[in-house]
This record gives sequence, structure tokens and C-alpha cells, in this order.
Amino acid sequence: MNIAVVLAGGVGSRYGGNIPKQYCFIGGREVISFAIEEAQLCAIIDKVLVVCDKAYQNRISKQYGVEVCNGGENRNLSVENALEYIKGKYKCDKIIFLDSARPLIKAKYIYSCMQKLDDYDCVITTQKIVDSLGRYGELYVNRDDYYLIQTPEAFKFEEFCKYFDKNSSKTALCQFMPRADRIYQNFDMKQNFKITYQGDLEYIAQFLDKN
Repeated sequence: MNIAVVLAGGVGSRYGGNIPKQYCFIGGREVISFAIEEAQLCAIIDKVLVVCDKAYQNRISKQYGVEVCNGGENRNLSVENALEYIKGKYKCDKIIFLDSARPLIKAKYIYSCMQKLDDYDCVITTQKIVDSLGRYGELYVNRDDYYLIQTPEAFKFEEFCKYFDKNSSKTALCQFMPRADRIYQNFDMKQNFKITYQGDLEYIAQFLDKN
């Protein structure tokens, strides 16, 4: 079984506003709906699990026809809750983590990431750094030595569970994997904007209108 986990437990402290950013609307649609519905459209995904606050679980489950589990106090605790939920109910082969605040995700990209797990232990979404890169105390940093890590991140379930540590301060899930693992850096998703600040919502709405 292949499972897509939509991480929606955050409160959006940087975004502000009266409700978390994933429950705002963009182009007449709830932001979280993009990740959920694209995962449901992906033929290789068998289940969609949304990790969210209890206050939203009943509505999200009924409205989108998904399973839900509790969000944690931080991202890694939310991931831990998802893993424990899945272990208790399913035999999972592959898992992919989606961000509820990245509304440009597409089913075909999810499919591509999951397929690549046939040859790799981990598939991560990456972006080239096109701006100059700085570091405190140094005048020059070679940006070609670095890349940005984003969601989706996909893993072989059992392999990921062996190394994941809910108490770690690591911010990308791939960072838990051992260096010996085969990790595929997927640069294929060029437009993967994340809603972080309130101005981002309007910007992405305009992008969606044009595309």
C-alpha cells in the first residue's frame, strides 16, 4: 500500500491571520484542497492521510473523504503521529509527505516521485539556488554546492521508520536517512511555491489565474 500524508498541523505563525493558512481560500478553493485532491487523483496512491488539529478533523474527513490523525506541537511530532497511525492500521510500502501550503502540486509529479522509489530509498523535491548565497563570517559561498529541499519527500516506509527521530531538530525528512542510502534529488518541479506570508496568497492566486 502507498500512502500520501498531507501535513496540515501548523498554525502559520509567520502568516498571521485569524485561521491557519491551509484553511484560507485561493481561487475559490481551500488551500489544503490542492494537495489532498491531487494525491487522490494519483493512481499510485492508495490512501490519503491528513495530519491536522482536532478542531478541523471531522470536517476535513467528511468534506474530502480522507483519513485524519492528530497534528503535533511541531512538524516532526506530526510526522511521528502519522507514522504511528499508519503502523496501527496498514501495511505501508511507500509513503510521500506533502505540504498543505504548497497548492501547485500535481498528481503526475506525485506519481513520478513514487515510481522513482523502485530504484531509490528516498526521493526529495529540490530546487537550484539562483541567487547569490551568503554565510556569516565568509565573503564567498559557492551556491553550486547547495540546493533547496522542499516537499514532497517520498520514502520506502520501513526504511524511513528505522531512522526517523521525532525529537530531532532536523527540518527536512530526508536528513534522517543515512548517507549510504540512495537518495534521488528531483529538480523536475519548477514552480513549487509555498504560502508563508499573507502576500503569498495573492501572488499564487495570480499565478493560478495565468496558468
